[in-house]
Amino acid sequence: MSQQNFQKYFIIYFIIFGIVISSFSAITNYMFQLSDIHKNTDKKALETFEIKTQTILKPAIRNMDDIVFSLATNKTILEFMCTNNSHKEEELEQIFLAVASSQDKIMQARLLSKEGKEIIRVDRNKENDKPFIVEKGKLQDKSSRDYFQEVSKMTKQDVWHSKLDLNIENGKVEIPYKPTIRVAMPLFEDGDFIGMVIVNLLTNDLFTSISKSTAFEHFIIDKDNNYILHPDNQYSFSKNKGIKRDLKEDFPNGLDEEGIYKYPLGNILNNDDNAILILKTKGEYEKSLIDAKIKTAVIVLLLTIVLSFILAIYISKGPIKLQKALLKAHDKLNEFTSIIDKYVVTATTKKDSTIVSVSSAFEKSSGYSKEELIGEKISIVNHPDKDENLFKELWNTILSGKIWNGEIKNKRKDNEDYWLEQKIIPTLNENNEIESFVSIGIDITAKKQLEELASIDKLTGLYNRRMIDEFINIEVEKHKRNPYDGLSVIMIDVDYFKNVNDTFGHQIGDRVLSQTAKLMLENSRKSDIKGRFGGEEFIIICPQTTIESAFKLAEKIRISIENFKFEEVGYKTISLGISTFEDNDTIESLIKKADTALYQAKNSGRNKSVIFK
Repeated sequence: MSQQNFQKYFIIYFIIFGIVISSFSAITNYMFQLSDIHKNTDKKALETFEIKTQTILKPAIRNMDDIVFSLATNKTILEFMCTNNSHKEEELEQIFLAVASSQDKIMQARLLSKEGKEIIRVDRNKENDKPFIVEKGKLQDKSSRDYFQEVSKMTKQDVWHSKLDLNIENGKVEIPYKPTIRVAMPLFEDGDFIGMVIVNLLTNDLFTSISKSTAFEHFIIDKDNNYILHPDNQYSFSKNKGIKRDLKEDFPNGLDEEGIYKYPLGNILNNDDNAILILKTKGEYEKSLIDAKIKTAVIVLLLTIVLSFILAIYISKGPIKLQKALLKAHDKLNEFTSIIDKYVVTATTKKDSTIVSVSSAFEKSSGYSKEELIGEKISIVNHPDKDENLFKELWNTILSGKIWNGEIKNKRKDNEDYWLEQKIIPTLNENNEIESFVSIGIDITAKKQLEELASIDKLTGLYNRRMIDEFINIEVEKHKRNPYDGLSVIMIDVDYFKNVNDTFGHQIGDRVLSQTAKLMLENSRKSDIKGRFGGEEFIIICPQTTIESAFKLAEKIRISIENFKFEEVGYKTISLGISTFEDNDTIESLIKKADTALYQAKNSGRNKSVIFK
């Protein structure tokens, strides 16, 4: 064999050997990657389930529960159910109307008596319509409905969830179909059932959000294997529609087949459905993964043949694994970045508070576009009535390099108020100097609105008795830690108020109380906590105030009311009792002392301020 032929054969054998080794390497690598596809699909399914439940389903259910809880614990509602005071009905209607207006998913909000009869009912014809109060003549008896039967037999005040079904009106499924969940809570007085509140919420958008995925088909079935959610919407709520759809039609080999994932929802949906979320891997998704792996294997094969016949099997693994890890990290990063941008209110500012970037959630909360925000100071969303002490504390904290946490009230572009629960984090440069600030928050406006609804006396706009009790507890604890500045209380009573109601009627009496509250606000300090204690009686909690200063404040308010001419009634006066917290005092004794001083003022001629001695 000539040298030339030897070289030719050697090159041919070497190429064949290289092709065989490279092919074996590519096929082996492909088999490993094919195994990884199943592992990645398993992990993708779990991540999809966690995203659907943690960011969509759980917050939605928690929001529903909060709405019903706020109604079931509302003092006005409970008082009405116990006293059946007809004068409170208009106030009750406004409470239910305000709750229904807070979210366009609320289709009905109702108050039922212990007999199952509707007392108050607020309806919304369709999503985005304004809610309205149903006339008395159209209220219905719901005592035979299953939800009333279940809730009326509950032994404690828990939130009750109905099954996920379609809305029923007058005994028939409403068309067009409206996926609905009912959330209710019983009302008790001394352990006896006295009625219930129930809210109907549309779940169409909720199911739409849950069902969207590029990788899986989403099914939800109940304990009887009826479809609640199906990719083909005609089979969703099959039981309610009277459609029979056997599981074998969608899962011929059963639910234990590879590529099918089952997750119970019983710990989220507290109802009788015992619902299960099923994720079925889409054929096109699995095919796209396999095609991608085949393409990668072919590319690796060609590269290894060209670059190195022997070393290809060793050096190809590194780039393939690295690429795989990078793609996985890139996809996950994009997925979470999208979620954060959509649902988390974030903003980055320079040290001088100039906005550098904001999330889409920030745009939605503030009403400003990114173009309007970037380059402006963060003060563009500051509320005109901002708490200066709060902002001073905020800046002192972050300028010292520490993280600040708290709640801030802001102003939208349309001048509407909105609240954020925020964490502001300073970021440092290589010289360990503050370079910028990152703000991360969530919009808690709805929560604040419900809190305000539950804490403010509707007639006067002052704090109600429940909130006054909370505030005085807080202030007494503060005073015990720092007793040097004093803590005083002023009790106020409108003189001869019964005569106003008897002579002019309750409507005029309400105006007198409302105007009295306004004069109290105008003539007191911002730090004073003003509330309606009950009937025509008011209270002012004066933190860091001595008895002498409290007396001056009381006199200022008394004189302002004495000189004010009320509509129709004319001139009225008030009596005031003042007490201060001493070493052996309790909350009860502090209030009682002020009340005693108030009665001394009334018994000694009225229209005067008296200090308890």
